Amino acid sequence: MPKLAIPAYIIAIGSYNGTMSKFLAFTANPEPESLTQYIGKAFLEGAETKGADTEFVDLHAIGFDPTYRMADRKQYLDEALMPDDVAALQKKILDADVIALVFPVYWFQMPAMMKGFTERVLCRHFGYNPDGSKSVIADKKFRVIMLTGRSEQWYHDSGIHDAIYNQVIYYMFHHYCGVKDAELVYVDNLEMGDNSAKAREAAAKQIENIKELGASMA
Repeated sequence: MPKLAIPAYIIAIGSYNGTMSKFLAFTANPEPESLTQYIGKAFLEGAETKGADTEFVDLHAIGFDPTYRMADRKQYLDEALMPDDVAALQKKILDADVIALVFPVYWFQMPAMMKGFTERVLCRHFGYNPDGSKSVIADKKFRVIMLTGRSEQWYHDSGIHDAIYNQVIYYMFHHYCGVKDAELVYVDNLEMGDNSAKAREAAAKQIENIKELGASMA
């Protein structure tokens, strides 16, 4: 079967041509008032203080389907065009300079929603090319912001940090997608469901740290 034409929005390598930087945050948590959502918004708020344009996307709220289906498989095999829901999110990424993926860590890895997002959206002909040529997202900046119950130091000491870094940062972003500027960011020592004054104070400090991160990147 002859290869299908690559959509124009991918060939164009994005449509955002303004001088103002664009920040985009994707979150994956079914609770609309979760700390995950506040962290994603804090990252954008920090960037806004430096004049950046921002966009917040709650993957659960928009009803994104993380399941890799035959439509995705056919796109991979050059037998069909990009699924519409995937193409819509890819356009948002192309219009952005800095993209944050924000999620709680479940069993020392991404939750299913964010994992499905990477599988479906950072896919062949977008996140990477089969011929090894430069991808359209190679020059973007990505921050993978992880909310964890354990401390960042524990993740390093246990070897879990190295496992996540190798999978997500080195192999997915650096090796396959060609993204040079991609980093893990921890929001650590959290206790799910803890609404005590001490926990709220700690969360407020974490939110401020993420705001500062967003501002520093704008």
